[in-house]
Amino acid sequence: MFSDSTSAVFSALGMQQDLRTNMARTSMYSATSLMQKGHYKQAVGVLRMATAYDPSLVDAYSLMAQSYMKLNDNTSAKAAYKMVTRLDRNNDGAFIGMANIDMEEKKYASAEKFLKQAAQANPRNELAPYRLGQLYLTTDRNQEAAAQFLKVTKMVPKDGNGFYSLGVAYNKLGKFDDAVTQLTKAVGLKKDFALGHSELGRAYVNLKETDLAQKQLDILKGIKTWQAHDLAATLTAQLKQPKIASYNVANSSMNLIFGPATPLYFLDPSFLNAPNYSKDFTVQFQFDSEMDVKSVMDPSKWTIKKASGITAGRYENGLVLDSDRHVNIPPMPKSVNYDLTTRQATLTFTITQGEGGNSLIDPSHLVFKFLGTDVNGKAMDPKADEYDGFAARVF
Repeated sequence: MFSDSTSAVFSALGMQQDLRTNMARTSMYSATSLMQKGHYKQAVGVLRMATAYDPSLVDAYSLMAQSYMKLNDNTSAKAAYKMVTRLDRNNDGAFIGMANIDMEEKKYASAEKFLKQAAQANPRNELAPYRLGQLYLTTDRNQEAAAQFLKVTKMVPKDGNGFYSLGVAYNKLGKFDDAVTQLTKAVGLKKDFALGHSELGRAYVNLKETDLAQKQLDILKGIKTWQAHDLAATLTAQLKQPKIASYNVANSSMNLIFGPATPLYFLDPSFLNAPNYSKDFTVQFQFDSEMDVKSVMDPSKWTIKKASGITAGRYENGLVLDSDRHVNIPPMPKSVNYDLTTRQATLTFTITQGEGGNSLIDPSHLVFKFLGTDVNGKAMDPKADEYDGFAARVF
């Protein structure tokens, strides 16, 4: 049994401790009020007082870290979060807080460590795998990102963000069909989800499902936010395929206006009475996009043929008058020159006079087609990848 005097001392100490605890909690309440008003610097001062009264008050350090974050003082915020984890090793929120700071500072290895600690501390918190997935996306570890986001979709199957992020990972991995599946779920769960519709449109572009991508673009245009407006502009650019814009007759030595049974000497007087004489001619085309130089200048990417149907002009239903006198046109150009500044391609090909010295040609029914790519690797628009002289337009 303690003496009466000893009991009195313990009682006084208990009352003092209760008073300090109450003071600490009162300070925390005041700090919370200051934070709600945006007075984060004052809140930090009050929270320091709270931890002086009660150094074991975990919530005070958590609030202090949040205040420092608002003050853009990452060093102090991280120190406060570390105090939280010392007092509570299972505080997943503090580990995530430190990871967010490290991700902001591009300290990805440290951030990964903290996120894994958060997931271990609380396996039911979907934020840890979600942020870990985002970290993996940032560092191009896309397969690992997909695995984390798949966890998230199972943990919170009614949250569209997880499905969206999984779709992003699949797009990066080139698994466009899988991306469509996940992103369709995302936009179904979140109304007017501009990011989701944009990413879904991108998946359709990669699948060459132009009509479906266009539907996503139309939806984006109907969402009245600046983000949707910017994303719509990006998707429009992704949908755009390069086109042959025009034939530049002024810069071409071969005039595609001349029709059937044109004598070669109409093209150049040197052909007159000159059996087996050969001469190079040029035809120049204008592109509407920046083209891949190597692709454009590869003669095998071009074809030259006679028109045979309505789609690319016509050729008298296959009938060619004096066909034995018509010269054969090379199936591809001899060479191609491309001007990066003007986006103009100049094709050079050779025409040879026949042995009789009276050969004919039909420039208007020549069809020039390009099957290469633009500077971004996009294939040509199939509705504008060839030019026909008779129709005098691009097909």
